[in-house]
Amino acid sequence: MILTRYLLDSLDMLGIAACEYDARLEAVSWNDTFLQFFPEDGGAIYAGEPYADNLARFYRGRLSPEEMPEIERYVAEGVARHVNQTQPFEFIHNGRRLRASSLRAPEGGRVRLWQCLDAPSQASESAAPAPPAIDALRFIPDGATILDASDRIIAANEAFEQLYDLPRDHPVVGRTLDEIIAWCWRDASPAGAWRAAIRNGLRYDGAPFEIELPGQRWLRVIARHGAGGIGFFTHADITMAKRQHIELTEAQAALRRANAELAKLADTDGLTGLANRRAFMEFLATEGRKGRPLSLLAIDVDHFKAINDRFGHLIGDACLKLIGLTVAEQAGGPGRLVARIGGEEFGVVLGGTSPDNAREIALAIRAALARAPWRGLHPHLDAATISVGLCSGEGPVDGAALYACADEALYAAKHNGRDRIEARPLPVARLTA
Repeated sequence: MILTRYLLDSLDMLGIAACEYDARLEAVSWNDTFLQFFPEDGGAIYAGEPYADNLARFYRGRLSPEEMPEIERYVAEGVARHVNQTQPFEFIHNGRRLRASSLRAPEGGRVRLWQCLDAPSQASESAAPAPPAIDALRFIPDGATILDASDRIIAANEAFEQLYDLPRDHPVVGRTLDEIIAWCWRDASPAGAWRAAIRNGLRYDGAPFEIELPGQRWLRVIARHGAGGIGFFTHADITMAKRQHIELTEAQAALRRANAELAKLADTDGLTGLANRRAFMEFLATEGRKGRPLSLLAIDVDHFKAINDRFGHLIGDACLKLIGLTVAEQAGGPGRLVARIGGEEFGVVLGGTSPDNAREIALAIRAALARAPWRGLHPHLDAATISVGLCSGEGPVDGAALYACADEALYAAKHNGRDRIEARPLPVARLTA
């Protein structure tokens, strides 16, 4: 926790609301002024409440019925502002103009502060900015507009008309910004709910919001409101930066996919698609540390060299694929792993499985192999059998020791005639501490 009770009480004396959120975006602590500024949170906010839930309550109290279908969008944009905020912004809530600031904590959490500014002016909504303010628009290099209290444009500069590709005879004064955007999208469907984005963006002074235009163009808009609800807006073309950001995001996603594919390839047997020996040993070690029953089947195909010599390596490979598929069908599941360890040897890790259940699985594998469509691989291939070594342990188990024990049992199965299951208990001396 960053904010002590003493600090929260001190902020109360200064009339500053505060609420702390951890790295998981969950509420940690808040002061009395916070509840004064946001009375909807009284008796509702709690330690551990997700910030998104807090925002949903905030919006439910201020959105019109027309806007309520967009509440999830508003909440998502609010969470993004919370995570990315670097500069204060202002908005009106319950008759107060609040300035919201945010400080990122070293461990990833955030402290949000709200300061009450002068109450909104009671001047007439028809109040207009002084002529010098309108005259100054032409000296602003970015697009600029002035909106009245009804969010209708009362002045705009030439840069604004150029940004939105407006013909010289197209009416601007008296229009709302979303009407301008609707005209821009007149021949196509907008990619996003721009009306919701505009409505939400208008509420927060100093918090940039983005507008998408046809042709993959983007503008960034920043609002400031003055006396009488008059709004001053700047519009900047961020198309190049946005495209670069999209390309970077796509490249990062492609890199993550490539890395995931490489990791998969590094852990996968190329012939059967099962886990390989490396993945097998890592999974076995991980399961061994979980402190629950663990069984292991070491499987070897009987007389596999004879199959290769008689039918050729292509049929031999097909035989291994069919065996791997059959073993996976019988032994797969949570906490389990089927792997081709090498050559004609397979391994099955059975986490949380007792010796009796492990034997039942081994018997099911042998029965399924007896029913397998061997003649579909070659008309003269009648069957392929396996020898199985089974070893089980209780509690934390040394995976390498369990594998050695199962391998000894497998050797006994082959020595005793093949096409059989031999089981060995894991010696106590091989249990890991």
